[in-house]
Amino acid sequence: MVTVSLNGGLIRNNLNMVMSAEYCEANMFGLYLGDQQTHIDNHTVVDNRQPHCLSNELYKGVLNGSSTGVFNGKIFVRQIAQKTNAYQSNRNILLSDNASVNTKPQLEIFADDVKCSHGCTVGSLDEDALFYMRSRGIEEKTATSLLLHGFALDILDRIRHENVRTFVNELVVKKLDL
Repeated sequence: MVTVSLNGGLIRNNLNMVMSAEYCEANMFGLYLGDQQTHIDNHTVVDNRQPHCLSNELYKGVLNGSSTGVFNGKIFVRQIAQKTNAYQSNRNILLSDNASVNTKPQLEIFADDVKCSHGCTVGSLDEDALFYMRSRGIEEKTATSLLLHGFALDILDRIRHENVRTFVNELVVKKLDL
C-alpha cells in the first residue's frame, strides 16, 4: 500500500492491517507534503495475530508554511505471533519555523522470538548537501527541490504501476517546485 497526500485543508489517512494467517506480509509506505495550513494525519495499525509474518512501514513527510503532520503508527505482536519481523519508520523534514510534526511510532510486543524496530526523525534540509549543490552552480530553489525529490523517491519508487508512478511523480515534482 502506498499513500500519497499532497493537497487539502484537513487530510486523515487510516490504514489497518491484520496478519491473520502465517507468513503474511504487509508493506505500507506513505508520503505527505504539507504547506500553508494543511493538516495531514496518518494513523496505521499492524496487528500480528499469527507467527512468521513480516511488515515494513515507512512514512515520510515534508512540511512547509504553517502545516502540521501527524504520524501515529502502532504494531501489535500477539503472544502466538512468534518469528514476526516488523519494522516501522517515520522521517520528516520541516522547511519552515511554523511547520510542525507529531510522530508516535509504537510497538506492543507480547511474543519473545521476534525482530521489531520503530523510530522517527524530524529535521531540516541538509545544509551541507545544499551547500555542495550551490557550490556546483545549482540555484538554491532547484537544489532544494532536487534534495526533497530525492527524499521522496523512496516512497514513489514503491508504486508498482508505471503510469500511476509517473503521474504521482509529476504531481510531487510540481508540489516541490519551491
